[in-house]
Amino acid sequence: MAENVRYYLEQTLPELEDLQKKNLFTKLEIASITRRRTDFEHRIHGRGANLLDFLKYAEFEMNLDLLRKKRIQRLGGNGEKGASVSTWSGQQRIFFIFERATRKFKGDISLWLQYISYARQQKARHLLNKILKNVLRLHPTKPELWVLAAECELRENANRKAARNLILRGLKFNANSKELTDAYEKLEEGVRRAVDELETKKEQETEDDESDAVDHESGAEPDDDGEGEEEVEYEERNVN
Repeated sequence: MAENVRYYLEQTLPELEDLQKKNLFTKLEIASITRRRTDFEHRIHGRGANLLDFLKYAEFEMNLDLLRKKRIQRLGGNGEKGASVSTWSGQQRIFFIFERATRKFKGDISLWLQYISYARQQKARHLLNKILKNVLRLHPTKPELWVLAAECELRENANRKAARNLILRGLKFNANSKELTDAYEKLEEGVRRAVDELETKKEQETEDDESDAVDHESGAEPDDDGEGEEEVEYEERNVN
């Protein structure tokens, strides 16, 4: 256990050095961060590790990364001259904490939902797809997870076809799920609405084009009849 803890802590040294170099954290703050991480790593590697230890660790790292971003803004961006090792290390560490937590507590749905929520918040689409694939493989009889996966495909990837396929796959495992049935009907209704809106838009564009063409033709033709009448009246006046 001690070797694992030491290994993970050594991986954080470049990040901590970078944070101090950018004047985002003082030497004393860096020491405090190291102590907290050491404590958390010992906790989650211990035999009595529980889910709360992982969640507190993730929360600590989230708050730390938020503080880093606030200090960058306070310095007017001077503390972040281009991307460096500390730019993404906080986010990656949080992902890694969640990854280790889900390996140990595979059956905790609330943990998976927090992991998914954070990945969506960080717009980590590739990782999000991986998380969803894993949780659906482990918990195929949870309709809410299939609905969530379909929602992610719609909102994050704008992929209606993939969302539809996910719901249909979910129904194979949960044939009597009202939640999945309602989600499928809602998705199909959305597709029909989108098709109707597209057809209406095309019809409107066609009508506008035809109207423009008629206006162009009527404006291009000279009024020959009017000119002819003026010429006849002019000739009659001259004869008289």
